Parts: sequence; structure tokens; C-alpha cells
Amino acid sequence: MSARPSIGSPSDPKRPQGWRRFDSLFARLLLLQILLALLLILVFGALVYMERNKAVARLVGERWAPSLRQAAGWPEPGLSQARPLQYGRQAPPPAMRSLLMGPRMAALVEELERQGVPVQAARITRGADAPMLWLEVAGPSGQRQWLGLNDRALLPNVSRRLLLALLITGLLCVGLSWVFTRRLMRPLQDLRLRMQGYRPGLALAAGASAASTASASTPLLSSPPELQAIESAYQSLLQGLALHEQERALLLAGVSHDLRGPLARIRVAAGLLPDSADTASWRESIVRNTELADRLIGSFLDHVRAGELPLNQSTDLLALARQLLAALPPQPERGPAVQLDLDLPPSASTLLLPASHPLLLERLLANLLDNARVHGLPPVRLRLSCERDEVCIEVSDGGPGLPGPVSELLPAFARGDLARSHPGTGLGLAVVSRVVERMQGRLSFAHEAGRHRVTVRLPLNRG
Repeated sequence: MSARPSIGSPSDPKRPQGWRRFDSLFARLLLLQILLALLLILVFGALVYMERNKAVARLVGERWAPSLRQAAGWPEPGLSQARPLQYGRQAPPPAMRSLLMGPRMAALVEELERQGVPVQAARITRGADAPMLWLEVAGPSGQRQWLGLNDRALLPNVSRRLLLALLITGLLCVGLSWVFTRRLMRPLQDLRLRMQGYRPGLALAAGASAASTASASTPLLSSPPELQAIESAYQSLLQGLALHEQERALLLAGVSHDLRGPLARIRVAAGLLPDSADTASWRESIVRNTELADRLIGSFLDHVRAGELPLNQSTDLLALARQLLAALPPQPERGPAVQLDLDLPPSASTLLLPASHPLLLERLLANLLDNARVHGLPPVRLRLSCERDEVCIEVSDGGPGLPGPVSELLPAFARGDLARSHPGTGLGLAVVSRVVERMQGRLSFAHEAGRHRVTVRLPLNRG
């Protein structure tokens, strides 16, 4: 119903719309798992990249070690052809500094020393098409010289296979996280839908039993203990609420039934009073007050029936409206009777509403029309229409509308300040609200173009 906030609405409407997407527990769990998976993938990828660079550096050192030894003056009898090297007298200024080059250069120097090349210092400069590695190498006599080698393998390079493997791993982690989070949140989602679909009195009217309750909670049997505890607490809450509703209904029905007998006897006794000028006013007051008490008791019974009567019949809403309008008492001082407007196909002679109850719909229409005729201004119109898969009932009048917020007038016995000057019980809108809620409809109020309009939309197909 539009007058009540729905379960799961954003807690802070001032937050940007983009951030509201992460308000759900599912989105937060999924995002946390994705971020954790990406962090692990990045750490794993960085370690693999560093180890790969170290392996490449060792291969470069093994490949260039014989040529470096020969150029430094060390004997290298097995070398048939040396690799081209450059010679320098002064230390070249370093031109490339990178954290990624540190582990690679350390591995390269370590491999060269293992191959018998005494490296004193190492620097990297930019070459024409590849970085130039300058090594200060000591010869047999202790002299030092700078030797430069040009090798593309020294460039930082990320393997395409490694990137593809990390990408596939990331996608798999995201997919598995989505499936796991979805499976974990499914029991909570089912519980939320059942809580949103609960209507007061619906379980009692349908004759719900413990077997149906157990079957409803079957999907949670394989869930974690925390979710099973939530389901158990919810079922206990439903049972307590159903017992409370049943006891309240029995109390109201019993009290109302027991009061009508004495009221009938009081009215009969008032009619037996002597017909004189002295007793006429007293008799009229007694009859008027007994009729008012009888209407109050009838409102109590209507409120009880609104939560008890089963929705297992098909009702012709058009015939019910015509019958109700024909039975309305005339109000000559307030203008013409209620006008009935139909927005139906010309060939439609009925307006069937399945899964309903005639008495509940009769009380719904009667209370809406009574509020419009008593608290509103003429002309009063009742409009019936069928839009897509729902029936629309609209009651409008020329009055100022509701005397207060809707949320304060829907509860039982709530009355506005202007309504206190008219006899009533404050149960009219409460009965309408309860019937609409049980039939999974929508109740809305509007004031446009000088007319107050109450609209009830009832679905034709309900799950």
C-alpha cells in the first residue's frame, strides 16, 4: 500500500542513487569477495612476474658471461666468437630507475658472479632501440673497466600468457563469488519475500497449518545455523501474531454479539414507554443512542470480518455497486445521489473479481461512499474501470480531502479533528485498508482540480 513504507527501502534517501546499489547485503558480500579475489590475483601476478624476470636475468647472465670474461682479460678458451660489447672509461650516468628492475638486476649480477665475472657496479642507460647495461668488471690484474651490452631481454616485459591466465582466473573468481553469494543470500531473499507477502489474517483465513509452515521453511534446512535461527524466530513471530489476531477477533466478535441482545431489549422497552409529551424526548434519545451503539458494534464486526472471511469467491463488482447505490438513504439537503461512472467495454455487463468475498467488497465500497457523503461535499462519484490486469475503484467528492496525514488516519479508531463533529467509529478507513491489504491491492489518496479522490486498485490475478 502506498501509505506504508515497503520493506527493504533505502535507509537514507539523501544518498546518491549510485551508492544505493551497494546498500543490499548481496552487493556488499559480492563486492568484498571480488576485491579480495582481485587483491590475491594481483599479489600472485606480481610474484610470478618477479620470478619470471629473475629467471630471464639469469639466462641473460649465462649468455653474456663468456664474452664479459674475455673482454675483461680473463682466459676463456672455449669461446669461439665473442658477443659485441661496448667499452667505456668513465661510469655512465644512470638513466633508468624502476622498482621492477631491482630484483632483475640483482639476479643478473648474482648469475654473472656465479659464472666467474667479478661485477663491481652496474648501471642501465637508454640505448637506441633497447636499454644499455653497463657493468664495471675487474680484470685479472685488478684493473677495472666499464663494459656495455645491448639486450632486449633486459626490458621489463609482461607475458601475454600470464595476463591471459590472470584474466581467466579473475573471471572465474568473479563467477564463483557471484554463485556463492547468490546461493548464500537465496534463503534470506525467500524469507524477505514471504515477509513482504504476509497479510494480516491471510494465514487464518486460508487455514494454514503446521505442515504448510514446515514446507515453507524447507529450503532453509540446508542453510547455515544463523539463517535457520532467523527462520525459526520468524515462524514463532507468525504463530504468536496469528494467535493474537485470533484472540482479538474472538474477543471483538463475542463482545459485539453479547451487546446486541441487551441493546435490542432496551430499544423494545423504549418503544413500550407511554406515548406522551413528557416521554417522547426520552424515548427518542434512547432509540437514537441504541442505533448509534448498534452501528458501532457493526463496525467492530466489519473490522473482525475484514481479517477472517476467506477470499474464495468470485464477486460481480458492478452488480454489487449498483445494489449498494440503490440502497443508500437519500440526502436531499446535500444534492443528488451518488453518480456511477463506468469505464468498461460497451459489451461488458459484469465485472468479476476472483478470489474475493462479496461482504468484504460491500464493506469496502460502503465505507468509501459513506466517508465521501458524510465528510465530503457533493457531487459524489463512484467510478469503476478495468485497467490491464487490475480493477480500479475510484470514489471522489468535492470536499477538501483528508484532515491529516494518511498514516495517522488508517489505523483503527483514528479520526480527524473535522470528523469528530459527525457520529462515527473511526473504523471506516481501517476496514478499507485491511481489505485492500488482504487482497494485495493498493490504496491511494489525491486532491486535484478541487476534488478529493480515493483510488483502490485490486489485482485480478494474485499468486
